Amino acid sequence: MKSISVKFTPLRTVFGIDLRTLALFRVLLGVYVLIDLCYRSRDLVAHYTDAGIMPRAVQIDYLYFSTWSFHFANGSAWFQSLLFLVAAIFAVLLILGWRTRLGTVVSWGLMLSVQNRNTFILSGEDNLALLLLFWAMFLPLGARYSIDAALDKTERFSKNAYWSIATTALLLQGMSMYFFSALLKTHPIWFQEGSAVYYALQLDYFVTPFALWFRQFNEIMTGLTYYVYALEFVGPVLIFSPIFHRTFRTLVMLAFITMHLAFLAFLEIGFFPFISIVMNLTFMPGWMWDKLGIWFRKRALEPVAIWFDQGCDFCEKTCHILRVFLFLPSIPIRPAQEDAEIGAELERRNSWVLTLGEQRFFKFEAISRLVSVSPIFFPLAWVLDRSFFRRIGDRCYDWVGANRPRFSRVTKRLLPWRESEARFGLVTQTLAAIFLVFVTIQNISTLPWSGLTLPGSFVAVRQALGLHQNWTMFAPYPETTSPWPVIEGDLSDGTIVDVYWNRIGLANFDKPEIVSEVYANYRWRKFLSIMEDRSYHDTHHTLARNYARFLCRNWSKSHTGMPALSTFVIYFQVEPTPPPGGQKEITTRQIWNHNCLA
Repeated sequence: MKSISVKFTPLRTVFGIDLRTLALFRVLLGVYVLIDLCYRSRDLVAHYTDAGIMPRAVQIDYLYFSTWSFHFANGSAWFQSLLFLVAAIFAVLLILGWRTRLGTVVSWGLMLSVQNRNTFILSGEDNLALLLLFWAMFLPLGARYSIDAALDKTERFSKNAYWSIATTALLLQGMSMYFFSALLKTHPIWFQEGSAVYYALQLDYFVTPFALWFRQFNEIMTGLTYYVYALEFVGPVLIFSPIFHRTFRTLVMLAFITMHLAFLAFLEIGFFPFISIVMNLTFMPGWMWDKLGIWFRKRALEPVAIWFDQGCDFCEKTCHILRVFLFLPSIPIRPAQEDAEIGAELERRNSWVLTLGEQRFFKFEAISRLVSVSPIFFPLAWVLDRSFFRRIGDRCYDWVGANRPRFSRVTKRLLPWRESEARFGLVTQTLAAIFLVFVTIQNISTLPWSGLTLPGSFVAVRQALGLHQNWTMFAPYPETTSPWPVIEGDLSDGTIVDVYWNRIGLANFDKPEIVSEVYANYRWRKFLSIMEDRSYHDTHHTLARNYARFLCRNWSKSHTGMPALSTFVIYFQVEPTPPPGGQKEITTRQIWNHNCLA
């Protein structure tokens, strides 16, 4: 009999991350930050100014002493808008990979700042996104597919395989979300009854219309309960297995991604599935990129070369940046003056030159031809070849060509060649190791049976850096009540109004067809559900008071010329989830009485 040999994957590979994966991670993080800012900006006044539901003085009373936020400096809308704009600019820089480490640090700082400005609208996605940005500061995110990479002459990242303490920390951080969440799921509905998914999908204020239809399949929900529980327990172990590493990593990564796609279909949980998928993609191994590289080869069958005007700093750097972002790393970039004939053409036409076999292209046409050989962006070449775009493109090129000296002065200052190694050495990795131990201790402390209590200094550091670790989504069991608000009031002339929907007439206490649509978005759902939850003791009274004051201001602002809003009552319709097979009953809970004129 032949003996079966088991090949062990080196730990550097198991805990390493391909530099191309880090580039994808960087781009998706930047995109997430932009999306997050856009959605937050819809409620900028309501959530982040003193005229909203959470004035600064109120929020500060509920913060630990080491918590900080730039957003506390001013409570006006213009100041908050300015900070949002700065955060968006640095998110774009992160996507492009220009001054990547600076962009990462600022993006992390401003995300922590905006989260601390209003902590009553936060959810698991905010915690995870902040942690990913934190670990990103210790990694060479700009080593591939970035402006920084295009301007790098050191070739210090000659190989795509990359391992460090920081890569280990990022990967362990991602899997700890699942593993410790599984450890915290201690209720029998997870591992004995198999009814956890049933209870989760009975939360009408939380689920999508698809989930309302899907929950008729009891057997499937039971199977999904055991599947999620087992995946969160076993997946984090298998994904780091040095045995059958390629197979296990691929299957577990895809399993977690499909799980989050299911969450997206079933639950109104904002962008948590998106940022979770971003985290899972950090496990994308290098062999996948190699396969993609084979599938998406350069489309040109003839030799391609880019020729620039020697001595023009702007010209040379632009060529390098185009080569990187069009996924054409092997195309040579040469000074036109090295070839007498091409150099003469460049001088005569005042244009860079693209050679494609024996053909030569100039000005904007050269750009469209270069795009046409890109393995990714080649469809765009058809658009660029249209006469309308070509005319505009040639005019823009002529203007740029006439101002090359000015642009060169700008690029020398803002886009210098990178000729020194980025600092991802001993100090950076030592800090990463310290913080890895820090978050591991904190994760262990969340387990009720650990008996571990964190000292005040530990909590102070956690608050200052936003390193929260408490993965309790649906743990130890899903919520068992589904609330939605109903607010009825009177104007000063006695007219009855529906204050929640901001309209004249009686409030409707009947159950909506789709309860989740009662909430404007998931951040409002979070705030209002905390306000309704009596387990928060005095907090829900403070939230209700400030929310009521906001409603008074909002009514006056949107109903000018009408009688003032006088009094109103905040109710919540609360629907407890019965055991499988039981009937639901709605109770009305009065939360707050308010007089706007008092």
